[in-house]
Amino acid sequence: MDVRGIFTENWPIKLVSLLLAVTLWFYVTSRGKTEVTAIVPLALRNVPQDMVVVGDVPASLTVRVQGQERALRDAAAAKRIVGNVDLSRAKEGENLVHLSAEDVQTPSGVVVTSMEPYELSIRLDRLTHKTLRLRPVVSGRPAQGYRIGKVSVSPPSVTLEGPASAVGAFTALQTMPYDITGMRETAVVRPRVNFQGRPVKVLEQDITLTITIQKERP
Repeated sequence: MDVRGIFTENWPIKLVSLLLAVTLWFYVTSRGKTEVTAIVPLALRNVPQDMVVVGDVPASLTVRVQGQERALRDAAAAKRIVGNVDLSRAKEGENLVHLSAEDVQTPSGVVVTSMEPYELSIRLDRLTHKTLRLRPVVSGRPAQGYRIGKVSVSPPSVTLEGPASAVGAFTALQTMPYDITGMRETAVVRPRVNFQGRPVKVLEQDITLTITIQKERP
């Protein structure tokens, strides 16, 4: 068999056939392809141990994605496009993190063409603990003819957890004021702790406030 003849005989027709096949392939693969803008969630990954993110960080990214219409619809419906910020190499203090298309998780056949923002300023602080006394606070007055006998909180001391810069601002803790207006009997409630708007929390789960109400003596 003359192998060369396969390529040389009627080569103009074969060349046209090849061009038509390539054109058809491009048409089929590109058919239905579109580009849309999407707002996708942003997740912070690999935060260093004993560190915590402080300050405001965007909860989402605005991205331009390209792909088949069906793939984009399925991705949007399943929320399969997610931005990831890797903080494994971040240090204490301010970190300028640059984002790229590789930081956006997409399903097969969907590519990222642009994003906003493309860089983030993320601040890390040391995660620390501090034991502080918890002071109970009440407001208002009991019903007429009654008085406050005693107000106590259990446990009397609690463990505060949060960024070092926030925890260091506390020398004591107190509960949010509990309104006793019109009370006639002793009550045991679960108070909220006054964190003064700082990003901290108390590790103890079972904090109780006991308000003893007594009748006034005639």
